[in-house]
Amino acid sequence: MNDRSPTEVRHFLEQFFGTGNKFDLNQIEQNEGKQAKIRPWVELLTRDEPQPTVLPCWREAGVDWYALALSERQLRRLSEELMAFVGPTYSTFRGQRAQLNLQDPVEAAVYEFTNGATVKLSGQAKDIWEALERMRWIGERRVKRVADVPRPTGRVLRDFYMALQAGDRSSAENFLQYLLDQHRLDALNLLFLRVQLLAELEQWKELLTLPELGNLLQVRRPFAVTQALLKAVYRSELQHFEDNNAPNSAIAYFKEVIFPRYNHLFAVRAGSKIPEVLKLFMLLAVGGEPSKPALRDELLAIEDVEETHYLYLQRLAALLPDTTPPSTGDSLQQAEQLVKNGDFDQAFSLLCDAPSSNEKVRLLFQCAYELQTLALENAALQAFDELTRDEQSALLKVRWNQNFLTQLQGTQEGTTDLTALSVPTNWLEWLSQVDKNPSWERALYVAHQGSEEWDVTGLLMEPQTVAKFQDLLYELESNAASILHEALPYLLKFFQEDEHFLRREFLTIYQSLLELLVFSTKGGEPDLVLFNNLAIALLTLGVNTKEYTEIVNYALALWTQFASPINVHWILDLIDALVLYPCPVPENREGLLYAAAQTIYSLPERIDEEQWVLFRTLVKDLNLKEFLSDLFSKQANLVEQNLEAEASIFQKLQGKSVLIYTLTETVAIRAKNILEAACKEVKVHLSHHKGGDDRLLQWVRNSDLVVMVTASAKHAATGFIEANRPSHLEPILRVNSKGSASMLREIRKYLARE
Repeated sequence: MNDRSPTEVRHFLEQFFGTGNKFDLNQIEQNEGKQAKIRPWVELLTRDEPQPTVLPCWREAGVDWYALALSERQLRRLSEELMAFVGPTYSTFRGQRAQLNLQDPVEAAVYEFTNGATVKLSGQAKDIWEALERMRWIGERRVKRVADVPRPTGRVLRDFYMALQAGDRSSAENFLQYLLDQHRLDALNLLFLRVQLLAELEQWKELLTLPELGNLLQVRRPFAVTQALLKAVYRSELQHFEDNNAPNSAIAYFKEVIFPRYNHLFAVRAGSKIPEVLKLFMLLAVGGEPSKPALRDELLAIEDVEETHYLYLQRLAALLPDTTPPSTGDSLQQAEQLVKNGDFDQAFSLLCDAPSSNEKVRLLFQCAYELQTLALENAALQAFDELTRDEQSALLKVRWNQNFLTQLQGTQEGTTDLTALSVPTNWLEWLSQVDKNPSWERALYVAHQGSEEWDVTGLLMEPQTVAKFQDLLYELESNAASILHEALPYLLKFFQEDEHFLRREFLTIYQSLLELLVFSTKGGEPDLVLFNNLAIALLTLGVNTKEYTEIVNYALALWTQFASPINVHWILDLIDALVLYPCPVPENREGLLYAAAQTIYSLPERIDEEQWVLFRTLVKDLNLKEFLSDLFSKQANLVEQNLEAEASIFQKLQGKSVLIYTLTETVAIRAKNILEAACKEVKVHLSHHKGGDDRLLQWVRNSDLVVMVTASAKHAATGFIEANRPSHLEPILRVNSKGSASMLREIRKYLARE
């Protein structure tokens, strides 16, 4: 069911047919003149349950049509219908989602109403109108389908985090909108998700300018949200001091600006090892009033901090003279005072060495509640287990203590077990606990939190750990599949964001994650992008014949189920990758190309120019033209007519320069060749270094267009590019897939908006 109220619909219609649109809403509703024919399309929105529709906007330059959907499922269905009835035959539409200009009042209204679930059509007005009327006439005579079945909240959150992992903001925004429309989460929890969205996409300035930031700083926040805010503060406000080797200036700015503005964020470090968080707390230790020598020493003692970050921590620490912290007596009394002052990190440090007592456990419960980390929860439960039964019973007479213990155990209220369960400290323990108790209420919360906290090297400590991990994954696929499927984005995040990602020791784990993705997907674009990323990871490590065949068979199964014009770029990206890596079974790779060819050649008018060029290049690379001769000869004339009729959009790049940044150099070379063949006077620069250098700096500052493949770029390089791109030039185009088809698609979408 679509939850747009009549008031919201009316407000939208008045905005859409207001400033910037020559069509008049009053004339439409009163059936006056030629505008009366728009009324049936308006009435689709004014029904008791609003339906997808297409509305026109008449500007000086002509008429644009906006296809409006109220859910992702509706958008997919509406896009397919528009491709069938309108498509490139009559319009500029190629299956892509609209890129809206929020400075335009009409497009701003469209975005607010649909949250971006929109398609935009331009072309010959008369032809488009006739095609749309045919579509509506047939649609009204079609057997009505039941309303969309509400999706479980856990599944929506799974898809939201998969979109974040794939770097797909548009899809993530739509999942947030679904949660809002369906009233699944309250406003505060939706805000927490938005913060994580912006942080994952490294939109630091946008995060710190959220209208709700003031309230967000005051409330109790999830651990991940606090970490995201701290990281945003450092990257936006303090990173440039580090880049310019100016620690004294950083401390002064921290004292004068940062701490007064963001002081509520500094109650909780919670054992975080994120470099930006460590640097912020070092600034607090050195520049706080009073200074905190103990915190400085604690930060310097943290192991496994990357060298460049550690050197800057040392430079900051050197600005605080060595002092001996005064001894202040009983540790429990000190911890009690620290808790009252809101210094939960320091309180926890003192409590770790305190002797067992009810008072210690009470304070640990408070620290765990405030800091919200699994490590602290585990420490609190262990301390509780060390108490005698009488001490435990006395502690639990206080309702707050009892409720918090019940929450940690994941049991129903009133069923507290005096033998507290431990909190998993790694994925193996998490899988074991889910295996023993598939109805464990906190399973997904712990998986999400663990993906942020747990150390990947723990899985390498014992020889049989990876094998046990595998066995448990297979076991859970049988008896707890839904939990495992919903935990997939957290598993992917944990392994893919490992600083040494592509560990040969984890080859079988990566294979299992690929299989889990295939079995759990419903064909969303983020899932398909992540499939390609995992497949390329396995190919990079090197696979045997059986493993290679499995990857290609999974891809073939996905294409068979989800083949469509919208997904052509995905399958071309994958085949592009398969061409670049060793192939132990050529016939399997060729079979995937044949399957793609059948779909591509059955719908030639729906395939973009650069997709045709890339497809033919792949056919040539694999020496398969003669085997596809029947398909080529059957559709060649029609294809050529379509391509000749459509002036190459890449001609808009004439006389311009383009920078493509990706670590996958061979794919970038293919994209460069296609662009330069389509437009002789474009200059394409390629960069694949893992950090910034003088040449990249010049290209970033001077190129007309910068394309950055975020799926293969390192944060050091992406930060360098973002920091040095002049604001008056075109914004950076971000591509969330490593293939050349996706690069070209993003460039085409950008040029179409010009």
